[in-house]
Amino acid sequence: MRIFHYLRRDIPLHLILLIFAIPTYFPVFVMFSISGKDYFQYGQQPLLPTLPFNFSNYEVAWEAMAGTYLNNVLIIGLGVTGIMIFGSLTAFVLARFDFYGRKLILYFIISVLAIPSTIIIVPLFMLIVNFGLINTRWAVILPYMAQQSFAIVVLYTFFSNLPREIFESAEIDGAGFFDMYIYFGIPLARPIISAIGVFLIWLFWNDYVWPSLVLSDPELQTVALKLVVFSIGRNIPEPGQGMAASVISSIPLVVLFLASMRTFIAGLTSGAIKA
Repeated sequence: MRIFHYLRRDIPLHLILLIFAIPTYFPVFVMFSISGKDYFQYGQQPLLPTLPFNFSNYEVAWEAMAGTYLNNVLIIGLGVTGIMIFGSLTAFVLARFDFYGRKLILYFIISVLAIPSTIIIVPLFMLIVNFGLINTRWAVILPYMAQQSFAIVVLYTFFSNLPREIFESAEIDGAGFFDMYIYFGIPLARPIISAIGVFLIWLFWNDYVWPSLVLSDPELQTVALKLVVFSIGRNIPEPGQGMAASVISSIPLVVLFLASMRTFIAGLTSGAIKA
């Protein structure tokens, strides 16, 4: 009887949530629907599914998009790794050590978050040109790696709320700075580091503006850049192939979120509790 009681209580709630979720998932449904249409089917019925489903759209899209995945893995992997290493080190030092100018450095880092990214595009582009990095992966990796302010602020909040007794006991036992950082700071902050990593991967994976400025070589283009070039850079419009490319480009992010969902939610919850 208790099971039926829970069902009577939960089913109406789930139905209401499902109704509110429909506007969110409808664009995804349309994307899948269009990805299986040829040009004639799209003209006859642009939104609802039609038969037969044209898997050839995915073959054409994959041939164009396959090479960009390696570029994304290298660029985003190195960029996020650099942010996690240097950002966590900076946050740990600012949170656990008292020294002259510490607050000033922290306020400066926070103020960077208030600067719109569009303001620094021109000077950043000139800097990349002067370094001779145009049309290299480093032209994207280094600017990504420099975006550490968000990670530093979040990790600083976490590290500063950890019990000081943990680190004092470790220091009495002879632990040095890197010992406390590696064996105490990083393991305790692992959930929130994972949450920041997932957020950064999502942010960089969908970035189009900066790679479009510094990468003109087709062999170095990222997924987001290649997606735009593939969708609008041809003489014959093929909405089905363009949507198939969109589906292919979004699959890694969906898999990443499903694989790290528990860790991501744990990191968000940990940050909320500490804040």
